[in-house]
Amino acid sequence: MKKTYITRRIDDLGRLVIPKDIRKVLKIKNNDQLEINVVDDKIVLNKYNFFEKDKNISIIINSIKKCLNKNVLFTSRDNIIDYSLLSKKNITNNMLSNEIMNIIEKRKMCIESGKLEIDNDKLDQKFLVNPIIINGDIYGSIIIYGNEDISTKDIEIISFVNIFLENYLE
Repeated sequence: MKKTYITRRIDDLGRLVIPKDIRKVLKIKNNDQLEINVVDDKIVLNKYNFFEKDKNISIIINSIKKCLNKNVLFTSRDNIIDYSLLSKKNITNNMLSNEIMNIIEKRKMCIESGKLEIDNDKLDQKFLVNPIIINGDIYGSIIIYGNEDISTKDIEIISFVNIFLENYLE
């Protein structure tokens, strides 16, 4: 990433506006949380990932994969945080496609068949995207996908996991 030099003033309340162009490049949206660190004599801002430090996520997604026999992705609003796939393949690009991010932003479970873009591959799959919403804020999603149709059992289990996560993370 090339260096960008922009100056901004800090207002009377200590606020600093991050320019729109920078927010767009880094996919920082309204209400996203930022982590503020001091490294040497620099202030470093990072997008805060609520789930990144939680070791139980891997246990949850592996349990879903075994129970449903489908691929499982656990995401933030724009990245794949963890996954459990039926194949031995690793995901090398953890960025979500714009299509998936738009589905998450709609705040409703979505069940579709068609091209699902994962790791720069367009897969012809059946998939379910279920946003994780806690106290009105979108934190990410659980995505399951595979060759077989999404069943009522799939929906019930993902709904249960979503309710569990809402209570666990509040």
